Formats: sequence, C-alpha cells, structure tokens
Amino acid sequence: MATDSATEHSLAFRRRAVIAGAVGVAVIFFIWLVLAGVNGKEVMGAIAPAMLLPQTSPLASDGQSIFEQKCLACHTIGGGRTVGPDLKDVLSRRDRGWLTRFIVAPDKLISQGDTLANQLVQEYGMAMPNMGVSESEAAAILAYIESLSEDKPTASLQTEVTKVETSVTLAAGDADRGRDIFTGKIPLANGGAACIACHNINGIATLGGGVVARDLTGIASTMGQTGVVSILKTTPFPIMKEIYSQRPLAEDEIADLVAFISTNQSQVTPTSPIIFILISASGVLIIAGMFQFFWRGRLAGVRRSLVKGGSS
Repeated sequence: MATDSATEHSLAFRRRAVIAGAVGVAVIFFIWLVLAGVNGKEVMGAIAPAMLLPQTSPLASDGQSIFEQKCLACHTIGGGRTVGPDLKDVLSRRDRGWLTRFIVAPDKLISQGDTLANQLVQEYGMAMPNMGVSESEAAAILAYIESLSEDKPTASLQTEVTKVETSVTLAAGDADRGRDIFTGKIPLANGGAACIACHNINGIATLGGGVVARDLTGIASTMGQTGVVSILKTTPFPIMKEIYSQRPLAEDEIADLVAFISTNQSQVTPTSPIIFILISASGVLIIAGMFQFFWRGRLAGVRRSLVKGGSS
C-alpha cells in the first residue's frame, strides 16, 4: 500500500511539473511578444514565409540580385507578360544554350537572323537591348528563374513577391506638362537630359526628336502603362542608366510623362524627306542672299575693267 501511494504521489508530481513547465514557457513567450512590441499573428507572419520558402542555391541567390537589377523592369516570373514575356517555366520552353546566348547578346542573335529572336521582336514590338550580361551572370539568372519555376507549393510565395515588386502605382499625371518635360521646356528636377534628346514621338517637333533610342509613338499600347512606368522608374537600359542612375526622375515627372506618352497612341509616322529638302534649299538661298548683300561691292576696283570689257 505504501508503495502504491508513493507511486501515485510521484505521478501526480510529474503531471504538476509538466503543467507548470508549460505555463512557464507560455508566460516567457508572452513576455517576449510584449517586449518585442508585436502580436502573435505578426510573428507567425514573419516566421512562416522563412519556414516555407525553398532554400535557394548560391547561384540562384546571385541570379536574383542580377535579375532585379537588369531584368525586372520588363519581365516577371509568374506575374504575366508586361514589356517582355513571363519567364516562368521558360527553361521548359527554350533550350538553355539558346537562352544563355540571347541573354548575353540579343542584338547579335537578332542581326544574325535567328528565327526565334526575330519572332520575339515581332511579337513584342521591340528588340531586347544588350544589358551587358556575362555568361556567368546569365547562368545565375537562369538558375534563379528555374528555382521559381519548379512545380512546388513553396515556389508560389516567391512568385507572389515577384508579382508585388513588378506592380506599380502612380498618381494621375498632366499630359501637357509631360509634353513640356519630354521636350525639355520644363527641366527635370534632378538635372537629367530631356527625353527628346534620344527619343521621338509623333508631333513632338517639326524635325522630330532624337533617333538614338526607340520611337515612343504608341509605346503605351504595346507595353501598357505599367511597363512604361517600370522602365521610367528603373531605367534598365544602358544609355538610360548612364544618364539617370545619379539623376532619377521624380514621381510627379514620371506621372506626367506617362500621361503624355499614353495620349500618343497613333502609329509611327516616318518623317518625310521633303521637309528636309525644303529646309536645306531655304538655307542655301538665305546664305546666298546674305553673301550678295554684304559683298555687293565685290566687283569694284581691280576687277571693274574686266567686267566692263576694257581698261579705264
């Protein structure tokens, strides 16, 4: 009897110890939450993604950084097509070697008449620019894309992050002010060059705009406003990056430019050579007239006898 009583006492003590320990852990956890200034929902919201996200390789991690710098303005991974195609599962649709060559030197493939590269140009209305990506960087980008393209539930979390990062919101802009910003009539706040220095858009000036970069007529219908905003915010192309990396466009400037560009949706109209011929002819006549006026006494003196046909 004494033994049974001791056993029951021991079991009861253990149960009380377990309950006390659980209560103690709960109290400590609650105190930690209070000191951290968050609630349990926020903590789990922060912890859960870290627990669920797949562990990416170092190569894929490097690829994420490169992708965000050089690709994110035009591409998503699972977020749908924007300026360029959605790259989710691209490795199941395209050969890895071809993708590497295209990422490194798209201009070279296009100029060589590569069928697939030129199909993409036709489909998206523009050629992918050479972003200065090396073969090792291209391999990292493809590793990152592949890590988000795997058919796993965990991949959806990173895909959602990519969708959020590529989405843009912008206040309504003033198209008239955007036109003045485009032409340089209103200088950019941070001192960047006016758009007209490199770009043309229908009706912007008598002689048109620059020809260094793409004609922006109808670009909003091709890329959508989201694509245009993304490019103006990230300036991913080499020339843009060189000009605006240290002189970024302000939010209101982007809004006004997008409003102006979006109003010009007509087809690109080639500039007629007749206007250049007329301007050139007018310039020659004006210069000839100026010479005639300022040197109207040029036949006097030594040459007068020759003009009149004899000596005086």
